[in-house]
Amino acid sequence: MIDEQAWIELVRLAQQGQEESKNRLAREAQARVRAYVYRVTLDYDLAQDLSQETLLEMVRSLERLRDAGRFWPWLYRLAHSKIQEYYKYRQKKAAVSASVFYEDFLSQQAGHSEDDGLRHLLREELSKTVMTAMKGVNQRYRAVLSLRCLEQLSYPDIALAMQCSEIRARVLFFRAKQALKRQLAGRGLSKGLLVMALGLFGKVTAPAEGASTVTVLPGSTKVGLTAAALGAVGTKVGVVAVAAAAIGLAALASVSVVSKSEPLLPQRAGVKSFHYTIQLRDSSPGAVASLSKGAYEQSYYFPEGVDGPVFTRMQRRDPRQTRQLCAWLQNGEGSYYYHAGEKQVYMNNYRLYWSSLKVQRLPSDPPELTRFLSEVEGDMRGVEYSRDRKTGLLRTAVDRRFVDAPNFRTNYEYNSLGEEQFRYDWPADVAVVDQRDQMHVRGWTYFRIEGRAGNRTISGRGRVPFVYEAFKEKAPWLTADVGDGLRIIDCSEGACIVRPDGSVAAAYPPGAFFKGLARPWMGMHTIDIVRRDAAAAGIWFDTSPAKNEKEVNVTLLDEHEEGNVELVYTVDLEDDIVKVIKYRLGRQDGGSLTFTYLQDIEQAGSEFVEPALPDEAKGRGEKERGILWLVDLACGRLG
Repeated sequence: MIDEQAWIELVRLAQQGQEESKNRLAREAQARVRAYVYRVTLDYDLAQDLSQETLLEMVRSLERLRDAGRFWPWLYRLAHSKIQEYYKYRQKKAAVSASVFYEDFLSQQAGHSEDDGLRHLLREELSKTVMTAMKGVNQRYRAVLSLRCLEQLSYPDIALAMQCSEIRARVLFFRAKQALKRQLAGRGLSKGLLVMALGLFGKVTAPAEGASTVTVLPGSTKVGLTAAALGAVGTKVGVVAVAAAAIGLAALASVSVVSKSEPLLPQRAGVKSFHYTIQLRDSSPGAVASLSKGAYEQSYYFPEGVDGPVFTRMQRRDPRQTRQLCAWLQNGEGSYYYHAGEKQVYMNNYRLYWSSLKVQRLPSDPPELTRFLSEVEGDMRGVEYSRDRKTGLLRTAVDRRFVDAPNFRTNYEYNSLGEEQFRYDWPADVAVVDQRDQMHVRGWTYFRIEGRAGNRTISGRGRVPFVYEAFKEKAPWLTADVGDGLRIIDCSEGACIVRPDGSVAAAYPPGAFFKGLARPWMGMHTIDIVRRDAAAAGIWFDTSPAKNEKEVNVTLLDEHEEGNVELVYTVDLEDDIVKVIKYRLGRQDGGSLTFTYLQDIEQAGSEFVEPALPDEAKGRGEKERGILWLVDLACGRLG
């Protein structure tokens, strides 16, 4: 087997025109290319033809490859193009039943193998189940699953191979996993057997000379429940072990981890507060990974319930919890940071956000939201959580990451706090340094929206409160004119879309059109508000620092069968606001929305008057679209 450096050298020699190197490169690559094309098309004869076409194209265009180290993603890109071309310009074969498909697969694959273990594996019912499940997944999903899990390509390399952006490669892989899980579940296999299914698929579709080397790394799918069984796949003992694992894990899925002796928790809707202490890792450059940044005692209070605004109090202590360090308070009046060393309190424009730029999560988050965030960002390795089966609330967590705080246990306490615990209570002699700008001191301001979404111009205005107390007195509102006469209205009475003729196209509860926008009165930073809105709608996102250190870019990708819509948010971390939302429709520029906020409102004028809700919209309340309304706006589907 050729190692990576030898591959690079072989590619370079072939690029220099050495015929023997070209021929050897084609011979060495043939089996992997054929296996990849077969895994995507599940058609043996077609795989033979398209792999040969790919290798011929490789030889013809090898000199255009600029980086020999990226030979494989480049070659898979050629293969992917051949597959796409076939499905675009040639007649697809008629659909066949699962049993006929599998019998055809057996005759093709087993006839080309002399491995008795593989022949035995092919005859197992489990293999049939996995293969027919993979057949039920579309070819684009099979492609990304093969590239990520069987070829072990990175997301940038997958993006090159599939001719898409890196974030879309991540979205495709996530959607592909979900699709395969559904296919497996529909055939009686636990969704937790994803790794096993991919390993088995890779084994039975591998070329004979490479079947024994197929490995699916648990990290490539972020699912590790059955990784230990993979090494045995393909042996007679391994088939039994994998089948047993399927039965065992399916049974385990129905077992509750909560004992009957533990106290009852409130239903999620009945949660008013919670309190817990966790350990955080120091994410600064050069930090020692085995040491804790400290213990963080956290308290949260919901004045209107868990889906409304939240107050936060957090106290940082040293890892052994012997000394109090800094502290934070975010309540209805403002955001405060207490510096213990300086004995000063700083008032800031912004709410708390994690320095790692990970999404802030809460113990009261619905399990489905937590699962989606884990798919996007990954779980915290070394931390084991226990969730209450009846309520979905977190009960405990055990953190095994730090040598100076081994097996640190967190207990989540619910409804033990009141609003009085979230009042400003630092000593009177502590100096207060007010770092807020004019609009944050006021607690609210007006804003304007200008730009284009798709082929329609947008012009709007509104009011945004920055803290909960201002929210009660100065409710948020928004009105925007879209294209030729369509109007969006969102006010304290409700929200609606008004057609050019004055009729109401749809009506929603108040705040529907603030989803996906800054809502600082909710008590969480704008980067968290936007990403949690995206996660609630099942939209993949990516977060990266902007060139300006004050800003962060949050990229959202909503995938459709006919294409995709990409939204790139520029968020000001210090002012805690959305500045710009840029659109991309497929690969085309889709326009942008620019938000400007008024520091001085003395000369605001009559344009900033809260709109009235049309009578036709009153009393109506269709299900809101959440952040997807911004996608509808770009696609011209709004109204």
